[in-house]
Amino acid sequence: MNRFLRPAGALLALLLLGVAPGLAQGVVRGGALPTPLPLFPPDHWWNVDVSGAPLDANSASLINFIGSSAPLHPDLGGDSSPSPSIYGMVYAVVPGTEPLEKVKFVEFGGESDAGAPGRPPGYPIPVEARTQSKWIEGGQVGGGNSGDRHMLLVDRDNRILYELYHTHWNPALARWEAGSGAIFSLDSNSRRPEGWTSADAAGLAILPGLIRYDEVFGPDPIRHAFRFTIHATNGHVFPASHTAGSTAGAPPMGARLRLKASLDLSGYPAAVQKIFQAMKTYGIIVADNGSDMYIGGTYDTLWDNGVLNPAFASLHTSDFEVVALGWQPPEAPPPASLSFYTLAPCRLLDTRKPSGPYGAPAIAPGSPRAVVASGQCGIPAAAKVLSVNVTVAGAAQTGYLRLYAADASAPATSTINFGTGQTRANNAIVTLASSGSGGFVVQNGAPSQPIQVVVDVNGYFQ
Repeated sequence: MNRFLRPAGALLALLLLGVAPGLAQGVVRGGALPTPLPLFPPDHWWNVDVSGAPLDANSASLINFIGSSAPLHPDLGGDSSPSPSIYGMVYAVVPGTEPLEKVKFVEFGGESDAGAPGRPPGYPIPVEARTQSKWIEGGQVGGGNSGDRHMLLVDRDNRILYELYHTHWNPALARWEAGSGAIFSLDSNSRRPEGWTSADAAGLAILPGLIRYDEVFGPDPIRHAFRFTIHATNGHVFPASHTAGSTAGAPPMGARLRLKASLDLSGYPAAVQKIFQAMKTYGIIVADNGSDMYIGGTYDTLWDNGVLNPAFASLHTSDFEVVALGWQPPEAPPPASLSFYTLAPCRLLDTRKPSGPYGAPAIAPGSPRAVVASGQCGIPAAAKVLSVNVTVAGAAQTGYLRLYAADASAPATSTINFGTGQTRANNAIVTLASSGSGGFVVQNGAPSQPIQVVVDVNGYFQ
């Protein structure tokens, strides 16, 4: 049976296990990710369309360094041998109530996150991972003692991604240990601090760059770039934050390759075409040192590598080109002449409501949260600027709030200032992202406490 061509198999497996898709509330390996998808906001570097981005002047030499004849390989799959070895990355989706386990970082402690901002320290590691297999990359119980042993965890309720490297349960000391750990808000475009690693060498989040079975066979196009490795690197460029090599002539961490637009995909199965089209539109990003042109994906027993392996191997590094190193979409101010359109007051964001892209959680201290306005409250895709009323409800400490376009840098001025215990409101004009995503950012300037924020829109300019 060709399971790779039977997307209904995943649904059938869930039904046979007695799990209703979308209704499971506990810990689910490979579970449904919180929407909207793809992970992270539309202006996040994993999700930016680079089909029109300029080429790097040294594209040809960087391709030659990797090896122009090197074939692609899908670094994903199902069960391996000997048991319980597996192919691909495991991820688990957990509820917001999952207990947090403190992690001892034994390699890159100074560049690791002890816990999510505004939350107690720890990572929501299921207790089963101590004694059961297939919770950590490689499949070994408790992580084993070899390999990268990545562990990827998504808190669906608090909309947080937790990632660990060299993950290991130490039974003698009754504690979790890891080489490094990084935590990401799913509603933020924030980058790791300059010079810091993550659970990946480049300092990037791993999960948003993986090929997943559910999206390959879902109804929509894949709308993000993929993570891949090469044998050596030289420094780093945006979006990477960390250097893990200095080999002369090598591409840097964060380099983005793009499958050439001229490549004919018509001869491939539809699912493979979808993967390769994403490589044309969003590219592949150098995230770690490793085997050349290994494209990262998830562990899933539904993958059919008998289809994937030869399809990937038919492509080579020479079928790609290098996007200008460090390229970011240019920021642009809104047009000088705009017309204003009134809207009936409509609540666009209320962090006091249940978890979701327009609800909880509260905005973490010192953190930005991206909100996509287009399509909400009658706001059209053509809107360039919003007229809003912003409220901070019962602030836990003194701080400020900033509102700005999702693809812009934070301004030096605040939108609203507040004191401890205060509920403050202010009218504001906020510019939307020039990329056309319709996004803006709300940034909490309180130093150590999350804040509840309400944003009501009453009109827009276009």
